[in-house]
Amino acid sequence: MKHLYHILLPVYIGLLSSCTYHFELDDVGASPKLVLYSYPGSGDTTVVHLSRSLPVSQKGELVRGLKGADVHLSVNGEAVPLAWTDDSIPGVPAQSYYAVKAYEDGDKVNITAAAERMKAVSSATVVPSRFPLTSIKLALKDGEPNLLQFRIGFTDNAQTKDYYALKVERKQLFWNDGKYSEESSTLALNLDDEPLLNTSSGLDDILMIENGFYRNLYYWDDTKIKGKSYTVRLNTNYEADYEDDFITPDGTEHIKRQVKYRISLYSLSEEFYRYLKSLNDQKNNGLGNSELAPIRSTYTNVINGIGVVGGCRMFQTEWIDNFIGKLNNKENEKDNFINAFLAGRNRMLCTKIRHYHRCDGRTFGKIFGICLHEYGNGEQLFLPRNPMDTRSRL
Repeated sequence: MKHLYHILLPVYIGLLSSCTYHFELDDVGASPKLVLYSYPGSGDTTVVHLSRSLPVSQKGELVRGLKGADVHLSVNGEAVPLAWTDDSIPGVPAQSYYAVKAYEDGDKVNITAAAERMKAVSSATVVPSRFPLTSIKLALKDGEPNLLQFRIGFTDNAQTKDYYALKVERKQLFWNDGKYSEESSTLALNLDDEPLLNTSSGLDDILMIENGFYRNLYYWDDTKIKGKSYTVRLNTNYEADYEDDFITPDGTEHIKRQVKYRISLYSLSEEFYRYLKSLNDQKNNGLGNSELAPIRSTYTNVINGIGVVGGCRMFQTEWIDNFIGKLNNKENEKDNFINAFLAGRNRMLCTKIRHYHRCDGRTFGKIFGICLHEYGNGEQLFLPRNPMDTRSRL
């Protein structure tokens, strides 16, 4: 511990030593630049989004799309015609250029753009190979019945430098007496079992180091797994599907909930990978946000401009049914109640419970536990014989 103190003391002194500079933003000389974003290779439609930057010394609204610019796209030296759309169309956002073009692995893509009173810009990338997927499996983590594990197997190409990414979406489908609703979100995953992504150490909290991933898009390269077959293991809380009838003061309600998952897998060009890494570096720059370290810049490969042109291949699964484990059988019906409750499925029932028991969300969990203990059969779960008795135990 003494040695650790001597190591960290200079770090603290360095962090606490800072300089303050004062300058007028109006005196910052900067001209607008073209901003170019395009990710060729994912699907047969390439979107080219062109806009204009707004220097800090100038006022006004950002230009979202730049119509009428001189924009050119070429693949392996051959020109590909671009079209413009004012309105959004499937796969293309509004005020964008686009081209319909299928790509092959290794295609070289070049984009140039020019507009009045701004420097012409150019950028290039290479379309990567498709994600080398071999298997996808959902299972409960060994010894952890409340953790669902996504196991994604792939085989890296030993002959190339490769970059990968993935995201997992969850969709919850709800039925309440025939009324249907759904919720979708991108999961923030537990990385404890994945050394390729979990780079945290014991000093992270001390040095204010963060290890989050921008918009829950998890990326890595093949440095540690060159040419090998590998399985990525990512965890999330397990939420069992649920269906049952409940007796409430208003009558019987038929409640059903299903959970589905969709996995998106990406192969990235080096440019795209470096761009994502720079976004993560910004997101995790706690020291910079506290003015104890420099602000980190965003990577760009657009010459004379801002933005990125990065090759990308995406594979997306269909919606995958939830894992059906022991928590879904009749012998563990009480566990199903608990899982459904903790997953937030009981929002509709919670409104009624709050009305009859005058409790807020914090005490609702206690009521649920008492009801489950004393009236463990599902028919009486939300209709205690004496609500006052339930309240008195909180």
